[in-house]
Amino acid sequence: MSRARSIAVVLLLAASGAVARAAVGVPPTAPHLARLPYTFDGWRGAEAPALDDETLRILAADDVLNRTYIAGDRTPVGLYVAYYARQRPGVSIHSPLHCLPGTGWEALAVDTLNFDTPGSSGGTMRRMVVGRGHQQALVLYWYSLHGRVIASEVTTKVMQLADSVRLHRSDAAMVRIVVPIGRSVQAADERGLAFARDLAPRMIDILK
Repeated sequence: MSRARSIAVVLLLAASGAVARAAVGVPPTAPHLARLPYTFDGWRGAEAPALDDETLRILAADDVLNRTYIAGDRTPVGLYVAYYARQRPGVSIHSPLHCLPGTGWEALAVDTLNFDTPGSSGGTMRRMVVGRGHQQALVLYWYSLHGRVIASEVTTKVMQLADSVRLHRSDAAMVRIVVPIGRSVQAADERGLAFARDLAPRMIDILK
């Protein structure tokens, strides 16, 4: 593990503990992620294969959405959302940046993109190109925190701490989009970003 990643992990652990100590009161009601339409802006969705019981146990999320959407040339776009009503030690959002290597996917490129979304003051998302054997995929993800769209795990924890004190809330969600890379990375980028732009306002409304 690199020195920078080690520092980031330490900061995340410290922030997680602080959030857990600061958050008091009754956790908010889960937002019912299933409210996301199966059809919107030309996209048509269907349920992806159900996650197995062991995976759900490890994730320990309060609500999970796992679907596949298609449009146009029918290249599939995978959507996974995990919502946590109250984060605490041992129960928190699993970052794709740290989890994907554990499933055999190697990060080939990692970037942070500015992401303007209708109905918000703007935000950021993480972009990753990952590979496993001969397979490659584009991964876009962000953390949804009370109307904010945030790429950074550390920034999310710091804002959670502030919200835990100010609002007595530590709920948050992680939104992840996966597009297989076929003819080019650029084509996957265009498709993933188009889906993200259409999806984000709806997820902000569900998760605010």
